[in-house]
Amino acid sequence: MEPRREPGPPWLPAARPASPPPVPVPPGPPPGPGAPPPRPRFDWRRLTRSPRGAAGLAVLAAALLLWPFAGFSWIPWLIGIAALFALRLLRLDGPLRGWDIPLAGLAVVIGLMVSTGPWAWALAGSIGILLAGLAQLPWWRLAAVGAVLCVVSGIGFGLSVHQYRIELEQAQARAGDPMRVQLGETRAARVLPAILAAVQQDDADPICRLLTPAAEAQLLGAVGTSSCADAVAELHLRASGVPGQDEKTLPQPQASPDGWVVDGCSTAWSSAAGRELGHIVIMQTDPSVQRFAVRGFAPCAR
Repeated sequence: MEPRREPGPPWLPAARPASPPPVPVPPGPPPGPGAPPPRPRFDWRRLTRSPRGAAGLAVLAAALLLWPFAGFSWIPWLIGIAALFALRLLRLDGPLRGWDIPLAGLAVVIGLMVSTGPWAWALAGSIGILLAGLAQLPWWRLAAVGAVLCVVSGIGFGLSVHQYRIELEQAQARAGDPMRVQLGETRAARVLPAILAAVQQDDADPICRLLTPAAEAQLLGAVGTSSCADAVAELHLRASGVPGQDEKTLPQPQASPDGWVVDGCSTAWSSAAGRELGHIVIMQTDPSVQRFAVRGFAPCAR
């Protein structure tokens, strides 16, 4: 007869039976000859450190950087896709050993270069070299070369954009001269009344359309503003409180070797613009068109 076990204290948990040890699972059979090989894992570091991967990233970066300068045109990208399909159809991807994708990207870059300028090419290529060097670190020399090229090409690109803006403004100014011919006054006697009315009403268009570039430069220099509209606004402030004059009492233009000269020294024009611009020199813009504009200004007599 077994001895009777005494129950343990009530505050201790009951003993649990030990769990059986885990049963080892035998490894599965090796894959047979017909089984597909395991899929290789993508290694970003291996891609960036290979010449082919670095070249592909550089070409992609250059294409993305050139794309805004080309007006976001999709045609170069379609050319690159067509080039890639052609290489695959001709089965050249094997002999090229994976260089078909960088070559297709190079076709995209060439297509984008057609719509951009040399400094844009240099800037995009420099940034591509910099990115390739950063991807190839610790190959810091390539990254340093790319950084120096980015600085040089960035300065050149900025200067080219500035020069382009200057040429565009000059072209717009030259294109505005024929428009002024069509918008000039029909009579020389109407030039001074039109100017005075525009100053009193703070309306820049009637004055600015009558001024040749030389006359506009004189006005801006005398008033001290950077645009014709700002000059008219300043003249309006200066002429406030000056009584207006009837058009019939205004001085009439007098013939001169340069065309006609009207004396505005006794009018509100001289009070606003100053006596240095008191005399208004008027010219006929085109003999075949009855239009008159302001050639320039002359000072009043002391």
